[in-house]
Amino acid sequence: MKEGRDELRNPDMPARALAIKPPDFPSAVRHWWRAYENLLFIRWANIRNEWYFGVIVGMLFPIAIMIFMKFSGSTTDPATGLYVASGNAVMSLVMGPMQSLCNDMAWGRQRNDLDYFAALPVTKLQVTLAYATVSGIFIIPAMLFSIGIGSWWFGFPVKWNPVIIPVMLLASLSMAGLGVMAGVYARGIHQANMFNSAVMLVVVFLSPVLIPYENLPGFLQVASRLLPTSYAAAALRGSLSGMPMPEILRYLGLLLAFTAGFLYLGTKRLDWRID
Repeated sequence: MKEGRDELRNPDMPARALAIKPPDFPSAVRHWWRAYENLLFIRWANIRNEWYFGVIVGMLFPIAIMIFMKFSGSTTDPATGLYVASGNAVMSLVMGPMQSLCNDMAWGRQRNDLDYFAALPVTKLQVTLAYATVSGIFIIPAMLFSIGIGSWWFGFPVKWNPVIIPVMLLASLSMAGLGVMAGVYARGIHQANMFNSAVMLVVVFLSPVLIPYENLPGFLQVASRLLPTSYAAAALRGSLSGMPMPEILRYLGLLLAFTAGFLYLGTKRLDWRID
């Protein structure tokens, strides 16, 4: 034992004996991904018998908006039709996961679901991403439906660009953290629904989703820059109409900033022990 203590104090001890084993990043990534997959399965198992309802309802809002815009005379040319159809798609992509997370977290607090997740070896970010992913999967049909019907009805051409995949991903996650915060702060499912309605009004009237940016009043043009839906709509329209790649990447960078900021705030507020 004495020799062992002397050896630890010996400055000439071989470097290999003092070497610290570096972290195994590939193993850590596999472990993180496996836990995320398990949470996806748990979330899907909870709603597997009602998935079709979410898909059908998700399609009703875009088609209702396009019917209104068509028969009201608001879409007089293909360019305006692209604006309406892509705006519908963005509304579904951004608002769907946010509203779903808000309701899920508020309902989960009432049923003490957070206690269940607290007992699992998972992080708050993994839970948030798993819930947002399942919600986003339900929204993709509504988005494609809006673009497809809009292209056929309004006559605008669609130039599919592979960059639309990261646009869809970041758009669906851009306000997910806000939904987590609202759901945790809400005192019940009714308050969560009120918050969702308020955010819907803000997004529709304060961001250039259905109304061109140039047609907004000056103060609304400034306010729209504070909403991720503005950049999600611009990126989606750009990926469908042949916008230069540097411009699309700029919008993606802004969406990534909103996503990271809201996810940080949302997971920071999401406390397993909250009452």
